[in-house]
Amino acid sequence: MIRSIALGLVAALMTCGTPRAAPAAASPAPIPFDFVHDQQILFPTTINGHPAEAWLDSGASATVVDAAFARQIGLPPGVPVAANGVSGRISGASMTVVQMATGGAAPSPRPAVVMDMGAVAAAVDRPVQVILGRDVFEASVVDIDFARRQLRLIPREAFQPPRAAPLPLKPSGTLHSIPISVQGRPLEAVVDLGHAGALMLDRKTADGLGLTPAAHASTEIGVGADGPREHLVASLDGVAVGGLSLRGVPTTFVDQLSSRAPANVGLQILSRFEVILDFKGERAWLLPERRAAEAAFRKNRSGLGVNRAGDRLEVVHVAPGSPAAAAGWKVGDAIAAIDRQAIGPAYGASSAWGFSYRPAGATVRFTMADGTRRSLTLADYY
Repeated sequence: MIRSIALGLVAALMTCGTPRAAPAAASPAPIPFDFVHDQQILFPTTINGHPAEAWLDSGASATVVDAAFARQIGLPPGVPVAANGVSGRISGASMTVVQMATGGAAPSPRPAVVMDMGAVAAAVDRPVQVILGRDVFEASVVDIDFARRQLRLIPREAFQPPRAAPLPLKPSGTLHSIPISVQGRPLEAVVDLGHAGALMLDRKTADGLGLTPAAHASTEIGVGADGPREHLVASLDGVAVGGLSLRGVPTTFVDQLSSRAPANVGLQILSRFEVILDFKGERAWLLPERRAAEAAFRKNRSGLGVNRAGDRLEVVHVAPGSPAAAAGWKVGDAIAAIDRQAIGPAYGASSAWGFSYRPAGATVRFTMADGTRRSLTLADYY
């Protein structure tokens, strides 16, 4: 199940001043990160001295602390602020200031938005404690090396640019975008390290440019801080990013995409490059990894959208035209085991996770919560 996460927090940044961060080290050591299921960039940090797991998200307009984690560490409530997700309003957000330390640096004050990230945590089956957003990217040049699973936060005065020509990295509201093209149509696309998928297009813009497919499309549930929403999904050829021409790109068409740019490039595309982002200098480098253009994209081939609820997976979406729809699956069906692996707290780290992303033609066997058994043969349906 593809999950998309993006946050727009313009009002928060306008209503609170941004404390100046402590100077960064001249030669920062690389920070190892976990690329969990190739969907999230995770690494350790501290908030007010408390250890935390942080997500890196260039599509977040501010650093975010989960409300439940904030209560756990005794973080006092902040000033109420307005906040937006991918395509909707987020309620109950507030802004405060925290002491944060990442990558061995000394703690420094940083504004942070406190909000409930429970919907995202449920979708990824993992706690979401901290999201590091725009302020991190404005304080330094960020170099993400996916092949080596490490990132560097480089002071701008110590940064040595690559020999390759940079792409323009334009401010797009509170976010930043690069030029791409889709089937020959030039578009600005937000660089979104918090988007687990490949490409999002604003539905109205796509309709106007003739990019919305009339056939071979389906739907999926995308989950962000603004909650779950159903979107059209299709695979597009002719997507050009960073000098690569990509085919079969899983693309989500979002009603009223909240960014000013009409497109959003996520981790399924960005992880094919070493990504260097210089927000202050308004430039970016996408240095292709080996076989970046040929690597297959991850796709849902079952048509099932599921969330774990204790010792079972609950079906929350059945995609039209999918193998699951053809087999008669329904929202509310409950799965107790996949290929004889029982569902439980370790599901997110098991081989059963990601069953929908197995190759076309693979057969997945399910034990349902009522004891009955089903099998499903996977296929490309969009």
